[in-house]
Amino acid sequence: MKKCVLLTLLLFAVKLLYSQGCCSGGSSSPIAGGAASGVLLENQLEIATSYQYVSSYSFKTNNNRDTVSNLADTLRTDYLFLKTDYGLNDKLSMSVALGYFLSKSLDNKSESYSASGISDLIIFPRYNVANLKRENHRTEITLGLGLKFPLGSYRDSSLKFSNPILGDIYAYNPTAVQLTNGSLDAMLCFFFYRIYPKRKLRIFANSLYIKKSYNSLGQKFGDYSSMSLYIGKTIYKGFGVTGQLKYETVGQTQSAEKVDLINYNIEDHNTGSEKLLFVPQISYSHNDLSYFVSADIPLYEDLNGFQFATQHQFTLGVSYRIMMKEPAIDGVLKLN
Repeated sequence: MKKCVLLTLLLFAVKLLYSQGCCSGGSSSPIAGGAASGVLLENQLEIATSYQYVSSYSFKTNNNRDTVSNLADTLRTDYLFLKTDYGLNDKLSMSVALGYFLSKSLDNKSESYSASGISDLIIFPRYNVANLKRENHRTEITLGLGLKFPLGSYRDSSLKFSNPILGDIYAYNPTAVQLTNGSLDAMLCFFFYRIYPKRKLRIFANSLYIKKSYNSLGQKFGDYSSMSLYIGKTIYKGFGVTGQLKYETVGQTQSAEKVDLINYNIEDHNTGSEKLLFVPQISYSHNDLSYFVSADIPLYEDLNGFQFATQHQFTLGVSYRIMMKEPAIDGVLKLN
């Protein structure tokens, strides 16, 4: 049932996109792609895709537990994530991922914004530092170090008014509807996994840190860090359930010297957050295919300033794994 574990980790990577979906601060991490999963077997290929729906019309102020709903202000995203992993050997796997927004919109009383297109390219190698097998359990420890390359637009603007003397006047769209943050970001992850085959029980944990850099506009979105604990169990003929408890923090947006963020529709005091989330998941595996569906349930949110709260967030996905080459037998390599 390791495929179910990989799908859970796929979900973990995808939802990083939305951990700071405020109206001025933008996404904390416009990345997606297997950042916390373990390694594959040598010559093993995994192709995965997932779809995530996010919407919110509720707001929170600082650590106020009460939310304020306003149907006139709505944030919505429809996100598609594509990932390919390949086992270079039994200890090293390479992951390449691409994010695509089918739609990304922000509506309020006076105006609406929308965008769609490619977001980011992720290159993320992972190395297995320990793989211990015992009679009743197996333990795996994996480290990963990767980079996120922005491909989508992060400087879209909209026409505000036209003047016969000044001409057309444009303003930058809110970062919540930009396709990427425009910076080259570094990612570091740690993954711990233990399985008890006889009990059909899986316990695993991961942590992820994303170091943001300044983009060409002089913006630096807050660094991201998270820690997660998962418990999963196979319940019947390939069906499994997994519970995830996740704690995450996002730093405030910063600006380079002589750069005023308000010119880019960003209010730095309305950025940055601390959250605790519970993520239940149902999965199913058959032959080389695995499927999952999950939902994010906020247990605690401390949002700086005034931001969209986590409200509706659902993810579904599928993955396919295959051996591209059979293991060598007596010095002869068998091909599929």
